[in-house]
Amino acid sequence: MFKDIAEAYDILGNEEKKRQYDNPNPFGGGSLDDLFNMFSQQQRQQRRPKSPDTIINVSVSPIESFNGVKKNITYRVKVPCNVCDGSGGDKKVCDVCNGAGVVRRQMGTGLFNTVVEDVCPGCGGSGYQVTNPCYSCKGQAVVDKMESIDVQIPRNVDNGDFLRVRGKGAYYMNSGFGDLIVKVQVERTDDFEKMGNDLIYHSRVTPIDVILKNKIIIPHPSGDISINIPPTFNTDKPLRLRGKGYLTNQGFGDMYLKISVTAETGLTESQISEIQKIVSEQ
Repeated sequence: MFKDIAEAYDILGNEEKKRQYDNPNPFGGGSLDDLFNMFSQQQRQQRRPKSPDTIINVSVSPIESFNGVKKNITYRVKVPCNVCDGSGGDKKVCDVCNGAGVVRRQMGTGLFNTVVEDVCPGCGGSGYQVTNPCYSCKGQAVVDKMESIDVQIPRNVDNGDFLRVRGKGAYYMNSGFGDLIVKVQVERTDDFEKMGNDLIYHSRVTPIDVILKNKIIIPHPSGDISINIPPTFNTDKPLRLRGKGYLTNQGFGDMYLKISVTAETGLTESQISEIQKIVSEQ
């Protein structure tokens, strides 16, 4: 903006350039007043208030993050009052800015003395003030409403990721509709957990499963995976399955199988005694 102002003063100090702006030319030139009006309009557009975003939390499971999922989201949001059509009631021209929506103040000294426009504090930039508030919204121009939309959650979203849905946020009288921000929360469900680009599965086995070398069936989102229980393993150290994690631009992440042994066996006393006899003979 200071560069634009400097160029404008350069034009003022050059008679030839000033004449070109003051007098129309065959190529559609403008006057110096048009130049300053353009600067003023740019300033006004830059100061136009933007509606705040509406943020809601959406929970997805690790499997939903693996495949991507469409979620139907219901949320409370402010919308234009249908009684006053979002006007807030009867209005009058703002006493502070006389309907301009902006107030002007001078900045700088000497050559760089210029006029700056700010949003009017009396009307918030609308140019008017409500004199007879609507009985429904009490002059606020908005009411609460429950909205429902479908949002496509992409693959491999992580905890804390944001999705922006433009124009689906709350309505503000002087700036229109804001955006809806969907904040993703990936929660551990069905023994699955997401850690970066890796998929974690928590499996519980019994001592009998270990003795009989039973298989572990993993309900992987791309299809069940059957894993033989290793003859020896450490419950503190997960087993790694390469390429079974989340899809990224660099390929697939890995999957880790965390095995825990449950105390319950379901055996009778006589069966336990028989096992103890076999073990003691080893």
